[in-house]
Amino acid sequence: MPSVNGVSSPAMDYASEAYSANLAKAAQQQKAEQDLALLAEAAKNVTPAASSGSHTTTDNLGQNININV
Repeated sequence: MPSVNGVSSPAMDYASEAYSANLAKAAQQQKAEQDLALLAEAAKNVTPAASSGSHTTTDNLGQNININV
């Protein structure tokens, strides 16, 4: 951050730190909004693990098991 005439060094240090924190906050907020948009898009394409109906699977002994959902 460039210096400003008539402003003390501690004031410039504070202003610089506040400005940097503001930039970091804006970047963090933008990333969070992007992450939420990605999650929302991913959630649109999710299919249920087991849709309603009858399903056949096998147990650990290889026997067929019918599952009604």
